[in-house]
Amino acid sequence: MSSTSLEPVHICFDDATITGDEITEILEFLQSDTSDNPSGSNELEAPVDERKRKRTISNRESAKRSRLRKKRRFEDLTEEVNRLKSKNQELVNQLANVLSCGNAISKENNRLKTESVCLEFRLLELYRFLVAMQSPISTSLNYISKLMI
Repeated sequence: MSSTSLEPVHICFDDATITGDEITEILEFLQSDTSDNPSGSNELEAPVDERKRKRTISNRESAKRSRLRKKRRFEDLTEEVNRLKSKNQELVNQLANVLSCGNAISKENNRLKTESVCLEFRLLELYRFLVAMQSPISTSLNYISKLMI
């Protein structure tokens, strides 16, 4: 600050008198203090900077943990998807096997039903033949001749 000559001014504050020179000294002190550190005193700024730095580090670590949790969750879900796909394929194979066996059993059942009908028809013919053999001979001959024709 440029040195200016001030006339002595007396300011009174409850029995305290401040002269113009004292005011000039106080102004120079305040200006020199703020010119060294434009944002305020070092004592106040240091704890704020330290807190800000710690908070930034804490936020970075938290973000890193969050990314790791997200990655782990994604890997777990991917593993579960693969496991469920495998289980689904296994169930599809079992279903195909059951359907195949069901079709084979159904075919066998139809074959046995047809065979049963044929055997019933054959049994009925044998029964008729037996009845015809027990009746008079003329009837038996007629029946036999009908069978041969």
